[in-house]
Amino acid sequence: MLPLTKPHGHPARAIALLAAMVFVVSLAYGAAQPLLQPTLLRHLGPVSAEEISRQVGWLGGAYLFALFTFALVWGRLSDRIGRVPVLMLGFGLFLVGTALTALATQIGWIYATRLLAGAGAAAIVPTAQAYIADISTPVVRSRRFVVLGTMAFIGLITGPAFGTWLAGPVMREPVGQMAQMLHWPAWAIAAFGTVLLALTPWALGSERARSAQPCSDPEKSRSLIRSSMLLAFLASVAVGTFDVGFNLFGSQTLGMNSSAIAAMFATCSLVMLTAQLSLLFAAVRRRLNERWLAATFAASALALLFTPSDARALGLMVAVVALGAGMIAPVLSYTLLNNRPGAPGLLLGQLAAAGNLGQAVGAVGAGSAFALNATAPFWIAASVLIVGACVSWFAWRPQVSGDDLEVGTGENR
Repeated sequence: MLPLTKPHGHPARAIALLAAMVFVVSLAYGAAQPLLQPTLLRHLGPVSAEEISRQVGWLGGAYLFALFTFALVWGRLSDRIGRVPVLMLGFGLFLVGTALTALATQIGWIYATRLLAGAGAAAIVPTAQAYIADISTPVVRSRRFVVLGTMAFIGLITGPAFGTWLAGPVMREPVGQMAQMLHWPAWAIAAFGTVLLALTPWALGSERARSAQPCSDPEKSRSLIRSSMLLAFLASVAVGTFDVGFNLFGSQTLGMNSSAIAAMFATCSLVMLTAQLSLLFAAVRRRLNERWLAATFAASALALLFTPSDARALGLMVAVVALGAGMIAPVLSYTLLNNRPGAPGLLLGQLAAAGNLGQAVGAVGAGSAFALNATAPFWIAASVLIVGACVSWFAWRPQVSGDDLEVGTGENR
């Protein structure tokens, strides 16, 4: 096995490029969400609402399943051959899959291209985080992680608008009634992403040798890793179930149109972004412990126990759930790297895989559950979050606190 390597690009330039990659991947995902039903209706023709519900869940789950399957592979590979080659290969596959989606003429090809795009996208976030971990001290790393998270949420916020609101006025046709609208976002994303791919070697540079850091208590570290993976899975099951659930509930039960659903996704992403930005403050990071994480899970579960009667109530539910869910994944990444600094690519790949698997399971299950009962996805998500609260309280035990890391650490580049 080759020695682990450390990136040698200019930090500001590298962070900007990585943030742009994360933004593009999130933009593509966000743009696709409100267009899933119009896309399926176009290719499936007149089918029942139950069939559309199932297909929405399966199509969303296909992308997320690819993220899960390949996140582990990319993470381990980045520790072996370096971050830059993995980022370029993964981003290239994502762009090819995105472009081919615009060319797909049959439902089977749409599933295949979504799988290809997801396989490539799986490399981006964990490898970008590992790159940042290589060049940053713990304090600086947490801030740079927030930058990546911010760009991801901005992509999710602007994605629905990019796919619906902006395309309509440009093409002077009503949203949902123009065939070309379903392809235009994919082409634009692929074109912009190609420019970023060409700039990657210049922005990220070469790599040089670095040494791995040993773990002080392997047994406790393994316990923290296992509990963190389980929590990432549970949180993502709930998020995946809720995302598909409120999409279907809003459109089919409350009669909301594609633009209104897009606004809901934007609200969800904006609240998640606000929650994640709180990690910029040292006072917040110092208080991250099992009690805080358990309370976050429990608060989100409580919000899901109320059935929304109109669009405003659904929007309030989205905001409350997003406030809690937006904190869980970055907190798990931040805490894991603080407690287990060695092989960040593999570690972050495992965490991403657990989250992606959970979101895929949630998305697929939500479509089938909604076909049985319109509120079933909300109750399922609440139950999963309650389990997450229990796991957080009884099993999640970080060895190193944020308070320990704020003392005596300086800026790195």
